[in-house]
Amino acid sequence: MSMFCFQCEQTAKGKGCDISGVCGKQPDVAALQDLIVAQVKGIGYLAHELRKKGLNTP
Repeated sequence: MSMFCFQCEQTAKGKGCDISGVCGKQPDVAALQDLIVAQVKGIGYLAHELRKKGLNTP
């Protein structure tokens, strides 16, 4: 599995990790974290659009 991780201050030379994390993170964990971030961004976008239309969000 390929990897690109730029999620922490430990990245080598500030350029991100592309094989395995300097912190010990494995590629599958980095991919799952990226998926969670994408989902949260989508939820935020939808909530914003609903509020613009005057609808309440929980």
